[in-house]
This record gives sequence, structure tokens and C-alpha cells, in this order.
Amino acid sequence: MITLNYISGFYSVVLLGSFNPLIFHPLWLLKKGLIPESDVVDKKIVINSQVSQYPIGDWMQMTVTPERCEFKIQKPERIVVMKDLIMGTLNALPETPIIAMGINRGNIINLGDADSYYKFGSKLAILNIWNDCLHDPRLRDIIIENVENTGEGEEKVRRRIQIKSAEVKDQPFCIDVNLNNHYTAKLQDVAFAIKTLDAYLMSDMEKYDIILNSITGKMNCDE
Repeated sequence: MITLNYISGFYSVVLLGSFNPLIFHPLWLLKKGLIPESDVVDKKIVINSQVSQYPIGDWMQMTVTPERCEFKIQKPERIVVMKDLIMGTLNALPETPIIAMGINRGNIINLGDADSYYKFGSKLAILNIWNDCLHDPRLRDIIIENVENTGEGEEKVRRRIQIKSAEVKDQPFCIDVNLNNHYTAKLQDVAFAIKTLDAYLMSDMEKYDIILNSITGKMNCDE
């Protein structure tokens, strides 16, 4: 039976558009009341015209380039706090053009043993079709993409899930599973990003578990 043992993971929101990395200084976030003074970290700060990159306290990593702004955390209990920070940042920069948003989640997962590890791969892709030309074929990486209606008029989300083998020290039989939920703006404004984030952040994070539990449940039923 395949069992998913979560080792580490991340949760992130990526905004695509036009940004000035020089604006995104921790002190600017502090001045706007978006973070407390205790979250301003003096070390590991890189800020120039091409990139702003630094930690927010011990719970979030911020990276801003002229085309991309990423908010990234590792602890699920911080998702709501991250959402509030993103909302506040967007409201503080109302003229920023936003062309797309990605709501993302990823995990390193240990499958426990060789049988489960190789069974997982063989169920994701039909490997025996290679047997006549390859000896013992193995799956290393697979990407599945789906476009679906969100239920809000003609608005659509493109979901892309990537599953690949992962090398983790002292923990064999691991996989790296990432889900990207991509939304494209029609009006390319901050209002789109705020509405999308508010409507879909939590459900998209939960979608990750729904997908993995569904496919592993079907794999186990086939035994």
C-alpha cells in the first residue's frame, strides 16, 4: 500500500507584471504597517534595480524582480498571514500592472520503500510499453496540465502538476510534487490579483491534497 509521508514543503504566491525591486525594501513594508519591526531582518538582504530578496522574520522569503514578485512560506499556519501581507502590498501599489498570478504548493514526499516507490511511478505512466527496447525503464519526471473553468463567468485556471524523483540525504524513495494554479488577468490590474487571491488561495492549496489523495487512492485500489 502506498503511503505519503510529507518531509518538507512550501506554499507560494507569484505575481507577474511590472515591478520596481528598489521599492520592495523591508523598511518600506514596515513603514506601510505590513510587517512588525520584529520581522525586519538585517542580514541576508539583497536589494538593487534587478532584484530584491530577503527573509521576512523567520517565516517568509520575498523575491522581487522587474517581472516577478514572489511570496514564499514553509508553514501552512502562516498562509493567512502571507495573504494579508500580499493584500496590503497590492493595496499600497494600486497602479501596478498585474498580468498573471500563480498560487503554488510543493512537497518532498517519502514513499517508504522500493516497492511503493516503483509502483507509484509505474502507475503514473505505462512503463511496460518500453520493455522491448529498454531494460527496466523507470519514470523520472512527469507533468500533467489541465485547464478548467473557475465558475466565475469565463474565468479559467490552468493547473499544472509536476511529479519527479527527489534525492534526499538519508531518505531514499522520495518524490518532489509541485502544483501550479495559474490565473491570467484580463484587465491587468491590482483588483484582479486581490479578487483572485481572496477567492482561490485556500481552495488551491487544498486542491494539492485532493489530487494526491485521489491518485494514490486509485493506485491502492488496484492492488
